[in-house]
Amino acid sequence: MSVRQIVSGVVGQFREELTNLVESILEEPMTPARFGEMVAGLKATLAATGRLAFVELVLAREEHGEFVDYGEKRHRFKQPSRKEWLTPFGLVEIDRRYFQPDDGGDGVAAIDLRCGMLGRYMTPDLEEATALASADLSPSATRELLGKVLVQAPSEKAIRRVVADVGGWAENAWGEVEHRVAEEAPLPEGDTLVVSVDGVNVPMREEGLKTGRPAERPGVREKNETTTSWREAGVGTISIYNTGDGRDVAPERLATRYFARMPEAGMKTLFDQQSCAVWELRRERDFSEVVVICDGKQALWKAIDEDPLYSNATQILDFFHAAEHLSRAAEAIFGKSNEKADRWYAKYRALLLEDEGSLDGLLRSIRYYRRQLRSASERRRIVDRVSRYFRRNRNRMRYAEFRARGLPIGSGVVEAACKSIVGTRLKRSGMRWTHEGGQHVLNLRTRARSGEWSSLWNAYQQLHLAA
Repeated sequence: MSVRQIVSGVVGQFREELTNLVESILEEPMTPARFGEMVAGLKATLAATGRLAFVELVLAREEHGEFVDYGEKRHRFKQPSRKEWLTPFGLVEIDRRYFQPDDGGDGVAAIDLRCGMLGRYMTPDLEEATALASADLSPSATRELLGKVLVQAPSEKAIRRVVADVGGWAENAWGEVEHRVAEEAPLPEGDTLVVSVDGVNVPMREEGLKTGRPAERPGVREKNETTTSWREAGVGTISIYNTGDGRDVAPERLATRYFARMPEAGMKTLFDQQSCAVWELRRERDFSEVVVICDGKQALWKAIDEDPLYSNATQILDFFHAAEHLSRAAEAIFGKSNEKADRWYAKYRALLLEDEGSLDGLLRSIRYYRRQLRSASERRRIVDRVSRYFRRNRNRMRYAEFRARGLPIGSGVVEAACKSIVGTRLKRSGMRWTHEGGQHVLNLRTRARSGEWSSLWNAYQQLHLAA
């Protein structure tokens, strides 16, 4: 079909449908309801024209020969094959020509290859919109949102397929995407590199021990297991700061990259991916300060200590976790809702921030009051735990020194990420996750939240679809 024939057919249909719409709109006065009908009518008219033009243009590029070469084999035309594609203009049907090797096996539609639609149901722009929306929304919410802006929204099944395709590819091609990110979306320049790691429990679709009250009715027998268990996912951040001056200017966070992994022993993959990104940054840039900020979880600090990448990094125990432990000690020593506890807590909290030698004085004070508590009492056990916690982390609690150097002392960035990256997406009512399904979503969500979506999608288009 010639260019003139294609354009003439499309324009003719558009002219006819637009004429009918305009005549109907001009018959009555404009009202908000009529305005809505006008917008809907224009949308439907443009969509119908778009579908017609889309099909005509695709078929105009169809392969009409007897053979096509695909892979290492020559394929022979076998039969016509109809395929549905979801486009921005709605659902269309394409009558493709299907080719198959002479010795059998899987065949291919040549037009699928030419359009980059091999194995795809949605056009790339819709697939990207679906994947990006799914980073934030469940399949049902994604379908509802897309239904408001598209002529036809994809089904929940199709949405899940896109998440599995794109999220699964992002998992397997992590190194390739990292290379793209380094080139296209590098972190801004700053003088301080801050690394943090934390964990957050997520509901898994696997057996776990049942919790809660036992059955109260006689004769009721219950399993001791449930089909849902909670496991700790890992969350990591890499942030670039401009150092403060220790007095009037606070450290300024310029940007943050997010990492998140479904539950795994020792958070191994999380540490590997985060360390790889840190190594690349430190190889390319000279930072005046490299800082690791975490809570008091010993397993996290053990992993940091064993990684030579952080051998000369400044380790900081999150100040707000330290303050929480200080508050527990105050309550254990003086009792809850006690003015002495409040004064003691406020005194040593302020000293930790201002006086470089204050931790020794705090530990002496804890030892003094500990002797006044009954042996083997719960209050004494709490004080002992806090004392061990402070002694174990004493080199990470030099807050007055850290502040004087203009460093951040809180892990609020990674704690917020536990909620915003993982919690708000994976812990909604009724959600249960497989390891693979949850990771697919996190692969999309971390790239989107880190400002790396375009790099991910460009790599997916160019590397995955060209393969």
